[in-house]
Amino acid sequence: MQRTKGRLTPVVFTLIIMTDIIESFAELFFKKAAMATNIPDVGFSNFFDFLSRMASGSGFWIGISFYVINFFLWIAVLSQIDLSVAFPTGSTSYIIVALLSIIFLGEQVSPAQWTGILFIITGIFFISRSTQKEAE
Repeated sequence: MQRTKGRLTPVVFTLIIMTDIIESFAELFFKKAAMATNIPDVGFSNFFDFLSRMASGSGFWIGISFYVINFFLWIAVLSQIDLSVAFPTGSTSYIIVALLSIIFLGEQVSPAQWTGILFIITGIFFISRSTQKEAE
């Protein structure tokens, strides 16, 4: 199989960030759809009722739509750069989901979680730097 090998250019990085933003909003809509079912504990006995209620709400379908769009953008990313670079760089979704959870769901993010997110940002920096050095 031919290697994709490419630099993490601003365009590719922007595409990755776009996929992360879209994925994060999809997750937000799925969470809101799950909460709208009013089923606090999902198990085997009520799983199909839960799915039925999820599928009857618009949030679920908006989330699915975002995932379809995300799929095609991700394919574009993978055509430009190695998966071993694209996937870790796409970890910005952890940051975006934390922020969306605070803003739209009123969730609390602990200092330990923010520390983990800081490690993720540091990892993204090192991965992006490694592709620049290889291209030189």
